[in-house]
Order: sequence, then structure tokens, then C-alpha cells
Amino acid sequence: MLSPLYPWVLWYLRKARNRLVFENFTVKEHRVVPSALLEARRLQAAQSLKMQKPSPPARAHIYYDSTISGMECFLDASWQVSTHYGGMGWVFKNPPNGWSLTNSSNRSHVASALAVKAALCEAVARNFKTLKICSDSKILTECINSRSRCVEIQSVLSDISAICTSFDFTSFKFISRSFNLEADSLEKRSLQDLGNYGLHG
Repeated sequence: MLSPLYPWVLWYLRKARNRLVFENFTVKEHRVVPSALLEARRLQAAQSLKMQKPSPPARAHIYYDSTISGMECFLDASWQVSTHYGGMGWVFKNPPNGWSLTNSSNRSHVASALAVKAALCEAVARNFKTLKICSDSKILTECINSRSRCVEIQSVLSDISAICTSFDFTSFKFISRSFNLEADSLEKRSLQDLGNYGLHG
């Protein structure tokens, strides 16, 4: 691994501390280093993809422009306070040729912001160059577009902003839940799968 690991370990220690302070949630020690390793490897993989061909200077273009065609991403997430479980789902679509790809995940902590981050990471891994993020979380899209601070999800928002520099163009748009049914069903299935695993796994 070419990238130094210590910044990632420090970052995950800070995130663990913030979760303890703001959410009263303890992150186990044995999860910090594997998480840091995973993120360092993802960054290195993304950087090696970018090095294969020249690209414009890293700059996040965050706004919504309906005239720009290209890949779209619809996503949704939910959070169960009683169980501390979260579920998320996202759908990549390319309207001109009808192509689509679906995925889902289940994790705790501010599910909507994590859904955006997870979808962006997958988009980088798939070497997408432009991406429109469509979410039915109004608070999240407003936080991203206005670049305002939100203590609960600030570290995730910082990650989102950093990942956006991997694209030529990204935008974030609020959509109503009725236009987000496919991603909504994926996150509900993801949450249900996690519940089944908790009961039987």
C-alpha cells in the first residue's frame, strides 16, 4: 500500500470519538484499523484509476443542471431508532440507453448521508465521470448544496465533498418520495435483510 495508513486511523479514531460524544455509541477497537485499511485502499484504487488518463484539476461541481445528460443516481435510506439499524438502496440509471444498476446496504448512523457516500464510492469504482444524485432527503440535499454545517453528519459531508472531486460533474437534487420508489424498495429490503440476519444469524 502506497498511501500512509496513519491519517486514516486518526480519522476513524476521531469519528469513533464523535459517535461516542454525540450519539452515545461505542465503536469497538477492532473495527477501527480494518475500516481505515478499507478506506485507504478505496482511495488508492480511485487514485490509480484517475492516473490512467489525464483529467481536469480536481474540483467538485455541486449544483443541479437538468440540461446535462448522463448517469443518474436515485437513492433512499431509513433508520430505526429502536434497533439502531439503518437501510439504504440506490439505483444508477442512464436514461439515453435505458441501462440501470441497483444495489443496497444496511448500516447504522445517519443513513441518508451514508447512502450518498456509499453510492458515490461505487460510482468512483465503476469509473463514472458525471453523476446526478436524486434523494428524497430534503435536509441532506440542502446541506450539501448550501455547504452548510451539520454537526451530526459533518464528517460524512466532508467525505462526500472529497469524493465528488473524483467526478467531472456531480449534482444533488431533492425529489419527492413518489419519484424514488425503486431506491425506497431497495433500502427497505436491505433493512429487512439486516433484521432477518439479526434474528437468525
